[in-house]
Amino acid sequence: MTFDPLMLFHLGAALVCFVLGAVVGSFVNVCIYRLPWQKSILWPGSHCPRCLRPIAARDNLPIVGWIALGGKCRGCGLSISPRYPLIEALVGALFALAYSSFVVYGGYRLLEPAAFLRAGYHAILIVLLVIATFIDYDYYLIPDSVTVTGMVLGLGLGTLFPGVRPEPVGAATALEGLTQGLLGWAVGGGVVWVVRWLGGLVFRREAMGFGDVTLLAMIGSFLGWQAALLTFFLAPFFGLAHVLVRLCRLAAQRLLRRPPTGADREIPFGPYLSLAALTLMLGWPWIWPGWAKRLFQMLGEISGIFS
Repeated sequence: MTFDPLMLFHLGAALVCFVLGAVVGSFVNVCIYRLPWQKSILWPGSHCPRCLRPIAARDNLPIVGWIALGGKCRGCGLSISPRYPLIEALVGALFALAYSSFVVYGGYRLLEPAAFLRAGYHAILIVLLVIATFIDYDYYLIPDSVTVTGMVLGLGLGTLFPGVRPEPVGAATALEGLTQGLLGWAVGGGVVWVVRWLGGLVFRREAMGFGDVTLLAMIGSFLGWQAALLTFFLAPFFGLAHVLVRLCRLAAQRLLRRPPTGADREIPFGPYLSLAALTLMLGWPWIWPGWAKRLFQMLGEISGIFS
């Protein structure tokens, strides 16, 4: 059996990306826990919420620390949710997939800096989307500290590195990079705002939260207006399973003659916007040339006929 040195190199690099992502995932856990309460994400250090004992460095190792502790605080034995290592593993896996999408299959030469720059750019968006997803799932809100920071990063990095965005949004100059980012920001935020406004007129209540507006605006500033539009239309399909579960729960409550709560009627849309954006982003090297490019070409031809 022969081994391909290039494949071994990519496997090793993907493993490094996983480890790096798990470390970043530990910070993501801090953000998810503290940002909704407007606490500092830098101070104080991680500690047990019951005995307030600081978590030692050896216990704070991503994934491994939780396993070594048996999922309990070393000081008081308080159970530590398995969600913490799972989020660390999730971010690690997404970082490894970003390396695969933008370095291995991104169409670049081996060790070309632009490939790693693009992978790093999208890794930042991964972090922001994971934070937004779990906060929205827990609290039905998406803090501006996540989305506004993301908008600034998407616009700023896209201006400093004009070619970092995926096809067809790549730009040659800083001005083009800023313009493309602003267009993605406006289309992403605009389409959700319009649906939110129309939903309010029709249903006489808030159909979508304003956090969804800023979230898709952030996604558009990173990925461009085409990916933002696709994200908006694909997100409901990712949320179908959640909707079915909620419908079954409401039906059971009706049968048991229990009054439904507000939470039973509401579904956070942010996690599904994020999931759609992640799917498109990581699959873009195949999605764009495979069918998305032809879709937008067809839409352009149709709009030309009626213009």
